[in-house]
Amino acid sequence: MIINDEEFGYVHINTGGKEFSDEEIEEIKEWFRSKELEEMIEKSKESHKRVIESKITDKTKI
Repeated sequence: MIINDEEFGYVHINTGGKEFSDEEIEEIKEWFRSKELEEMIEKSKESHKRVIESKITDKTKI
């Protein structure tokens, strides 16, 4: 499924071929706007930063 609008731009969602109703698409958009998603993204960024700064990464850099 592809969402392409001004607010979100181009978003591809792997649905395994399932078609979503307009109501389900609106629920997805609400989740994109949610604080929960924002917090998940922030935690992911923090985790990535720790990995990049770790000594393990320094030893495994190519």
